[in-house]
Amino acid sequence: MDAYVYGVLRAPEGAWPAREGVDGQDAGLVTHGHLAALVSDAPTVPVKANRRNLTAHSRVLQEVARERCILPMRFGVVMPDREAVVRELLEGRADELRVELDAFEPYVELDLRVICPEEVLLRAVVAERRDVATLRDAIGGKPPDAAYYDRIRLGELVAEAVSAKRETLTSRVAAKLEPLAVATDVGEALHEEMLANLAFLVARDGIAQFDDAVERLGKDFGSNVSLRYVGPLAPHRFVTLASESGVQAWA
Repeated sequence: MDAYVYGVLRAPEGAWPAREGVDGQDAGLVTHGHLAALVSDAPTVPVKANRRNLTAHSRVLQEVARERCILPMRFGVVMPDREAVVRELLEGRADELRVELDAFEPYVELDLRVICPEEVLLRAVVAERRDVATLRDAIGGKPPDAAYYDRIRLGELVAEAVSAKRETLTSRVAAKLEPLAVATDVGEALHEEMLANLAFLVARDGIAQFDDAVERLGKDFGSNVSLRYVGPLAPHRFVTLASESGVQAWA
């Protein structure tokens, strides 16, 4: 049976609770020495990237990451069987895996996304940019055909303003939270209402302090902006931190 692989961790002592994974299969451990891979059966290959499976993959990793370090695999990683997991992964890459586990053992990933409703964002852009407001008002008095190129220009100006706003806000968030993290990853906005998409690598014993800082940040932003704060997570966005040791990314 093909084996779906969630990630790699140090082999734990004692019993390991079964967790429901992708395709409703129980996720358990395959061990080799001091290393273990979290796997489940994969009755259908390729694994369907539907909402249920994507959620199950993330949930399994997050449950483990709350308690211990796990090096996460991307969604959809399948190996021919559990013997191959041992032979090709746990045994074949044992030295690399130990280095990465040593590097990330003290840390978790905390993800923060800043969301602003589109209409609120556009109102702010118009209020802050006189050129945008002036062009918008001028277009309002013209027939659609006559205002064609002006509408294109208005769209460009708005896009520029929103991009600048994202950069400013991302820098503001990073400045507040980076001192509490050992590393920060700035991601692309995933949709139009997202103003910032950041991940922070934080020491496990520093999570409470980081939580408090995020709460204060939310109060500073007010009611027009919402924060989506998730964690602790496996270090999906930071595995390349060990690149200086020759370790390749898994996530």
